[in-house]
Amino acid sequence: MDKNTAEDLWALSGTSPPEIIENIQGQVETGHQILISVHEAAKFLNVSESWIRRHISELPAIRIGHHIRFDSSLLVRNFRGKYSPGNRLKTGGEQMSLQLRRYQRGSVFTRGKSKVWYGMFREDIRTAEGMKRRQRMVRLGAFSEVPTKSSARNRLAEFLSTSHAKESVEMEFIELANRWKKAEGPALKRTTLGHYSNALRAYVLPEFGKRKIASITREDIQIFLADKARTYSTSTLRSIRAVLGLVLGWAEACGWIAKNPCTKVKLPRHAGGRRIARTVLAAGQLRSLVEKLEEPYATLVLFLAATGVRIGEAIAVKWLDFSDNAVRVSRRIYDGEVDSVKSLKSVRTLPLDPQLVCRIEKSGAGHEWVFRSRTGTSLNPGNVLKRHVRPAADSLGFTIGGWHDFRHTLSTELRRTGVHPKVVSDILGHSRVALAMDVYDRTDLSDLQPPLMAVSKQLLSSVIKSGLAA
Repeated sequence: MDKNTAEDLWALSGTSPPEIIENIQGQVETGHQILISVHEAAKFLNVSESWIRRHISELPAIRIGHHIRFDSSLLVRNFRGKYSPGNRLKTGGEQMSLQLRRYQRGSVFTRGKSKVWYGMFREDIRTAEGMKRRQRMVRLGAFSEVPTKSSARNRLAEFLSTSHAKESVEMEFIELANRWKKAEGPALKRTTLGHYSNALRAYVLPEFGKRKIASITREDIQIFLADKARTYSTSTLRSIRAVLGLVLGWAEACGWIAKNPCTKVKLPRHAGGRRIARTVLAAGQLRSLVEKLEEPYATLVLFLAATGVRIGEAIAVKWLDFSDNAVRVSRRIYDGEVDSVKSLKSVRTLPLDPQLVCRIEKSGAGHEWVFRSRTGTSLNPGNVLKRHVRPAADSLGFTIGGWHDFRHTLSTELRRTGVHPKVVSDILGHSRVALAMDVYDRTDLSDLQPPLMAVSKQLLSSVIKSGLAA
């Protein structure tokens, strides 16, 4: 066994001979390259072992199973000079933090007839498979700007000490998105993941799919959203921003980018896409709509208006969910599949009017679903809305934007009757109390008239009294 092979085995086994510590410098300079342990690296740099472990990401470390070894040649090359104990290493009397991302000072050369200076150096690239080293070339300036080789070397050294020389990440956004879905997808609800996946596929990947994640800036995202605002609605823009923030935020948490560029990005004020107009139904409109519809759609509309449940929760109600004039909401149907409700707050028990319960019971038990099709399956909410509810509303002279109109109607009516916002939130199954007021509540002339008339009456009364006194 030759000397190099023996030293390699010593390094792998962690049983390096004692003289390695004293002779690291000499052995490296004579062509011997060895791997040293944490203890040996600490002695060589004259620092503690805990310091070595805290700065392991900045050192030329190699993992061999559970063991950590350091490339001694790289340690020598990057820490020439006088070392002193403590949390900083001194070179030439000046303190500097460890920046083990460059393994040489690089070289400079000229190209072309105009003699343009270029610099060549090696850098570390973090990829999905781990750290890789690549060669990189940068333009330093024309001969008129950089007249000598010494000035060219100084400019390259400046470049290497700036943020451009920091460790970068070679990963395209499409790869990041796929890794995010694989890692974070199981923590999301199936419907939520599906919504984000659709937003990625339709809007984000065509723009950013081939971009390196380190090159995506806040300005890029802001301009992208402004461009999409010409075509798409605010709701769509909100989905785009949300999924961008989640994916890039995950990259930040993994240490692949320094900062999430989507943080605090604002949506454009004006969007050109179609916006659903919500209708808050008056009691007369709701009554005429129920009379116009056939069963089970008429009772379904009544149930939605009286409870404020989501349409997916309503069509998932079973007979076993009813007890003592109350209904237990604990599941929903989305895209034809049974799923859990939107959040823990959405699991709730709601009281029902006995007359409504009687009307529901008249539709006949003995089936799995309370609101069902002719074949006994759960209703398809899209088909019911398009084929029955909207045509009936149109014939009566008003428009139904969607199933959420009944939810908006209940929320607004509860507020008008003075119900506490916390109670409204619990009825609707919201995770935040303010959501009912911010999103679902609506005001109209009838809400604005009483307070304004009261103030006007008081003001006019004061003016009339002043006129009489004069």
